[in-house]
Amino acid sequence: MKYFILTMTFLAAIMIGCGSGLTSGTSDSASAGTGKGGSMARFTISGDKLYTLNDRYINAFDISVPDRPSPDISQPVPFDVETLYAYDKYLYVGAESGVYIYNQELDKVGEFTHTKSCDPVVIQNGIAFVTLSSGSRCRLTSGENTIQFLDVRDPLQPKFIGKKNMVHPTGLGIDGKNLFVCDGVGGLKLFDVNVTQSNETNTTSVVLTYNRASSQPDIDCYDVIAHKDLLVVSNGEDVKQFDYSHLPMAPLGDIK
Repeated sequence: MKYFILTMTFLAAIMIGCGSGLTSGTSDSASAGTGKGGSMARFTISGDKLYTLNDRYINAFDISVPDRPSPDISQPVPFDVETLYAYDKYLYVGAESGVYIYNQELDKVGEFTHTKSCDPVVIQNGIAFVTLSSGSRCRLTSGENTIQFLDVRDPLQPKFIGKKNMVHPTGLGIDGKNLFVCDGVGGLKLFDVNVTQSNETNTTSVVLTYNRASSQPDIDCYDVIAHKDLLVVSNGEDVKQFDYSHLPMAPLGDIK
């Protein structure tokens, strides 16, 4: 049953952000039972609030009484916003110009700016993984193609850690040491993530090691959800599933 819930949430979440598609999803910090959405989603659940993002506003809806959701608060957002991700009582809005961080009351508390590019984001253990890509899906012909790493343990002061060059990355998902990235003509890529932190120097480093055996270069991939050994992959036209409980990954079949 968990796979069914996850998959149906994915179908409603995954094709949004820099391109066209449907418009729902939930993120890692969603309440139990709400599911998990893709990195390209434009709405998410955190606590007893549903948050949505459009081209002008980030909006909150009170869903504490499930059969009587009600509008709560709204705040204007920069014109270039694309994606919405909830983590640890904060909302991370990916935009062409950077990542904007809001609290649950929709006050902007932090931001990180970068080269103008498409910008989905996922977070684990206080480290944000942000793909930047150029191309028409984000209405851009310029921009860089990288994965950037940010330390967001203090959301008020996000810190740049480093980056890795990519082909043309779009959606991504992380589960433990497994980072899955849709990388344009490079297909679906899997990286082993190694994060080290030094208390003495107060520095953090992130190293990604390409897992060639489990990557799928022939798959047309736009966004992914990685959750408890199930990987769901979409390219905007079809959806595929993989089991990554043992690597290399095993295909579970397409969703028609």
